[in-house]
Amino acid sequence: MTFPITAAYAAPLALLMVALQLLAIIARGRTGVLFGDAGRMELVLPVRRHGNFIENVPMVLILMALAEAQGLSAGWLHASGLMLCAGRLIQPLGLSESRKALPLRVAGTVGTWIALAIPVVALLAGTIAG
Repeated sequence: MTFPITAAYAAPLALLMVALQLLAIIARGRTGVLFGDAGRMELVLPVRRHGNFIENVPMVLILMALAEAQGLSAGWLHASGLMLCAGRLIQPLGLSESRKALPLRVAGTVGTWIALAIPVVALLAGTIAG
């Protein structure tokens, strides 16, 4: 079984993951800190931006694939994928030392939660109905 809709979102998100990872690697090179962040803000932010991505995206993609396998409509899958992509693009901008960035952080988080909720509700409804 293939998951063409989930795959359409997984591929660009993988590229975003690599970009965030590269920024963390560059920051590590500049600071000379190989493990942790040593409390250095120039390392804390890129490491957390990458970490936040890794903590959220895989589960949503897994849930999307499961929902796609269960027959969730393309419209709902695209809604979830678009919200995930938007949330993950916005979130790194909101992780900042500046309080001005907080609305972007909130928007990124909410977008990711919506992306998560769509397949979760579909899977629970399918499980209960089935």
